[in-house]
Amino acid sequence: NFDQNDPQWLHKDNFLCAFTAPELLATLRTEYKVEANDGRRQLTVWSRQDNDRQTPLLLADLACQAGRDETSQFFSDLSGKRVVCVCASDVAKSSASENKYDGNSESSKSQLSGKHTHQFGNTSSGVKNNNGDTRTIHIVNSNTVKQFSNAIKHDIEQEYEEGINNFDSIQLNPTRFRPNVVVDGLEPWSEFDLIGKTIEVVPNQDNDAIGDGTKSSPLRFRITSRTVRCAGIGVDPLQPELGVIDIPKLLTKNFPQHGPYLGIYAVVDGYSGGSICVGDTFQVLDE
Repeated sequence: NFDQNDPQWLHKDNFLCAFTAPELLATLRTEYKVEANDGRRQLTVWSRQDNDRQTPLLLADLACQAGRDETSQFFSDLSGKRVVCVCASDVAKSSASENKYDGNSESSKSQLSGKHTHQFGNTSSGVKNNNGDTRTIHIVNSNTVKQFSNAIKHDIEQEYEEGINNFDSIQLNPTRFRPNVVVDGLEPWSEFDLIGKTIEVVPNQDNDAIGDGTKSSPLRFRITSRTVRCAGIGVDPLQPELGVIDIPKLLTKNFPQHGPYLGIYAVVDGYSGGSICVGDTFQVLDE
């Protein structure tokens, strides 16, 4: 279904992901690193039971065909389905080198052109609201998650025959909702008021300067839409004791004024770049 020469957004049911295999993927830990010095794109997978990350189940360089093939085989064996690791073709490599990937030579490395607008993502928000650019950022308000968590405690208790000890002490983790950025200090659900507006990152004093003392350009996000939730967040690998929770159903039941929505999507405004760090704040720009 995916054409690497003409990459288009595809619905998540085409991928092995938290939507199609939530319980399976909840058993894994992953790390993805892009090495600036040599272009390697290193994917490492561990069992979630390997708390010290001592024994990787997979260590593959996705910048070369050999690494993508290794990744495809690993997830095919794990899931019992045919899985193919695909990438967009906006990488600077010749057709000759395409057939000579050995995972080691420089010709086997995929160097990004810097002009790509395709992102394998959960949402078509960018397609609809950003001229077809699928690159989006997902922002979640921790206070919204806290209010939602408090509201559904009774509902979740009803799902368990034996109940859960000390359920009052359990809070849903914002990371369950797959955010790129978690914000605090906002009233619950007030993030929805930001849709259509532009926010600018205000660096924390400790983050204000880059290593050599040079200040970075302000990073701005344009908020495009609310995030509709699906079964992909039904399982939280950090809270396995909660089992599978029907988040969209509980959102609609307890907060009908919002429906099955939690979180907001944003796109980077402009092309000047910038950075964001833990502890930074943001301000809403005048329209």
